[in-house]
Amino acid sequence: MANGSAPAGAPAMNAGRMASRSKRFSRISSLLVSLAGLAVLLGWLLDIPALTSLYLPGPTLKTNAALCLMALGLANLCLLHDGRVRRWRAVAHVLAALPTAIGAMTLSQHVVGWDLGIDQLLATEPAGALATASPNRMGPPASIANVLLGTALFLVDRASPRARALGHASAFLTCAIAILPLMGYAYGFSELYSLARYTGIAMVTAVALLILGVAIQAGRPDAGLAALVCRNDEVGHLTRRLLTAGIVLPFALGWLFAALLSAGITDAPYAISAMALVLIVLMAALIWQTVTELAQVSDARAATERALSESERSLREADQQKTEFLATLSHELRNPLAPIRFALELLNGPPPVASRARQTIERQVRHLTRLIDDLLDLTRITRNKLQLHRRPSDLRELVNDAVDAVAGELEGANHRLEIHWTPQPVWLEVDPDRVVQMLVNLLTNAIRYSDPGGTISIAASLDDTDVQVSVTDTGHGIEAADLPRVFERFVQVGAGRHGGLGIGLALVKALAELHGGTVEARSAGLGRGAEFRIRLPRAMAPGQDRSGEVLRPSPTPRRILVVDDNRDAADMLAGVLTSAGHQVVVAYDGPEALRRAADFQPEVGLLDVGMDGMNGYELATRLRSELNQPGLLLVAITGWGQDDDRRRALASGFDAHLTKPADSEALSALLSKGMPESQQR
Repeated sequence: MANGSAPAGAPAMNAGRMASRSKRFSRISSLLVSLAGLAVLLGWLLDIPALTSLYLPGPTLKTNAALCLMALGLANLCLLHDGRVRRWRAVAHVLAALPTAIGAMTLSQHVVGWDLGIDQLLATEPAGALATASPNRMGPPASIANVLLGTALFLVDRASPRARALGHASAFLTCAIAILPLMGYAYGFSELYSLARYTGIAMVTAVALLILGVAIQAGRPDAGLAALVCRNDEVGHLTRRLLTAGIVLPFALGWLFAALLSAGITDAPYAISAMALVLIVLMAALIWQTVTELAQVSDARAATERALSESERSLREADQQKTEFLATLSHELRNPLAPIRFALELLNGPPPVASRARQTIERQVRHLTRLIDDLLDLTRITRNKLQLHRRPSDLRELVNDAVDAVAGELEGANHRLEIHWTPQPVWLEVDPDRVVQMLVNLLTNAIRYSDPGGTISIAASLDDTDVQVSVTDTGHGIEAADLPRVFERFVQVGAGRHGGLGIGLALVKALAELHGGTVEARSAGLGRGAEFRIRLPRAMAPGQDRSGEVLRPSPTPRRILVVDDNRDAADMLAGVLTSAGHQVVVAYDGPEALRRAADFQPEVGLLDVGMDGMNGYELATRLRSELNQPGLLLVAITGWGQDDDRRRALASGFDAHLTKPADSEALSALLSKGMPESQQR
């Protein structure tokens, strides 16, 4: 049994398919039983003895039994066709009434001993036939079964659940009655089917009654045993397995030990004991397997319930968090509105008062704007809608802009600000507005969580690839247990409320990661201040490569075409080349490069390979064919640096291949006098 979850809708679809097959089986079975009854009846009427038992061994099938089988099969077909239509239902009930009446009258003849004259109305049979109490009379098992099946057809489609259950029970009991003589035929125990007053029944009758009992239940897969069999879950799986095993195993073992007993290989006590032992072992194994699978299903369900409980807990926490956030948002919006409202009343006062009122309004509006901007930015980041506009930026300018933005708050809290610069300029390839936003949020956080007169410091440090900017305060500090939570949305840690929505640090973390950097919080504990460190990738300054080396001036300036769909990369490379004395034209895609090259007639083309639309390989081929430049030097500049990439570049018409970021020495060598392929990097 598969424990994995099925796709949505699949269980219902499979269960529906099984129900459809069950109904189809019921229709076909009912039709075959009706045809069998008709064949036997014709055998009697046309005096064809072989047809009266359908060529099967044992007693003949009596005329009334054949008539009952025909009627029962047709009645079930009518109900399955459309039992909700009154016309079809009426026909089915009339047909079902016939075998019910015949069975009841025949059974009364066996019990009371009278003769109602119904046995030989259609055909006569000589006295002394096998397993026949009176000529052409059905035996007691068939009589009882016909009454039960007729009753079942009256009840199985009723609106009352109790009536339907009784109908299914009648059909099921018929199956049990039919199985007993079939076991007699299989085992060779004639007493189970040939005692006229008790067990007399033809094989074809027993088979037909068993099929009808099953067909009536199978035709109603939404109720009774069939509903369990047709389920597409562990219940249906186990029902089919246990039902099959419960019928096949005892029947097969009974046949085996009966054959051994008849052959004289064993005696009855040993055969019975051995059969019981084998049944015990097989059923125990079946139960063991079934219980194991049920345990797996139960464990899977328990795990699912635990996951649902965890999800429910998370939803409750999220709902509580949302409620707290809305209350905080309301508080944060009302705080600046109060001074704005009072300041408006003072605008018409004396100039000093009006000036102070205007300053208050401006300060509170900036606060509101920043609050709303942070909310909108966090929403854009969550939906992956925020775009960065990167360009080379001086860290000193970014820090100064952030300090200017919080100067009023620093002054109002009487904090002292210290800035520790690095000896050399620090350049970042970032969105400057977003970096300023991060620094402002860290400074605002330090201001809020420090007592008046505290010290806040900003420092920068460098390594080979990154810049680390730290904002440190002497404020309230953070407990070790709260450090992992400080960057969560709508979370504020520490004692008391300090204003804000709890989104500033979350926004800092998100923006740092968008830039390919990180942020971390450190604190020695409550009352011992806090430090926040942002780590961002370094960038080369204008006129420098990433190693910090300035591209040396070229003794022979060249006309150079730079093509790259990364605008920042193209512009930066053009700036470096221009500072070295070259004449540079920039294009951002292949078609633009062809148009500009036609007028510019470049001596050198530095082409990015992986461009959308027309890639660098196609562009190199077009430039070779369309420009009248015999000495045109084409250089592939790409992030792909494998040997195959170099070979492909040379095969496409490039003279050289440089891997991003291009080394300044290699680029200078190429532009001054060319470079052998063996030295390219």
